[in-house]
Formats: sequence, C-alpha cells, structure tokens
Amino acid sequence: MIPWTTQEISLLIGLWPTASAAQISKWLNRSRGSVCGKAMRLRRDDLLPADVEKHFEVNPAVQTRPDPAKATVTPIIPAKPTPPVDATVPPPEMRRCSLLELEDGQCRWPLGTVTEVATLFCGDDAVPGRCYCAHHLQRASCRHA
Repeated sequence: MIPWTTQEISLLIGLWPTASAAQISKWLNRSRGSVCGKAMRLRRDDLLPADVEKHFEVNPAVQTRPDPAKATVTPIIPAKPTPPVDATVPPPEMRRCSLLELEDGQCRWPLGTVTEVATLFCGDDAVPGRCYCAHHLQRASCRHA
C-alpha cells in the first residue's frame, strides 16, 4: 500500500465536488477503490464534507455506427432441449461406495436425502472432465434449468 501524500489529499479534496472518483483516480494514478476509500476516511475525519453534491459533466463515449462491410454475423444456435429425467429410476451401473473408496474418474453424486450427511456416493464411471456419471450429470443440469 502506497501512503497518501499531503499533495494527493489536497487534490482529492479540491477535485471531489467537480470530478468523478474514476477521473480523480486517473489523475492521481491510483485505483478508484483507493480514492473512494480515502474519501470515506476523509469524511469520517471531517476533512471532506459529507453533504457534497457532485456536479460534474459526464462526457459520454462517442458512438459510431459499425461499418456494414466489416460487420460479422454470429449465428445463434438454439440449445437442444434436454429430455425429461425420471428421478425415480436409478442409473443402471451404480456402484455404491464411501468417500474413502472414491477414486478419480468415479461419480461423486451423493446418495440419500438432501437433509442427510452424504455417506454413500454413486461410484459409477464419471464423464471425462466431469465429476458425475452421465445419468447424474443430466439430473444436475435439469435442476438448474
């Protein structure tokens, strides 16, 4: 953390009513968060009035129209609807195992109710790069849909 100099503090106090925190941070070469934090501390110490209304002119970014010759169109492919999953049907090759018996590449889907502490897990072969088997991966995606 770089300590604030008296010159930076006086600039902050002078610029605060007429400039945004982002503008002050650029002028002082500090982060916006450090400027806002210092302003809060100055208010707490009664060095910066708390009732200052900011009056600064906002300069909106110049909006230009894209060149139609250079515009690229990205096609949007609709997501495939996931078929409904019957939650009562267990996966065909579930191998129940404890947490200590789980190895890499095995399904880590906890068995039991949500209110119970998981003591058994599915243990089936997981989809490569995932922590669940295909059946439980499909159930997990249906819950978030």
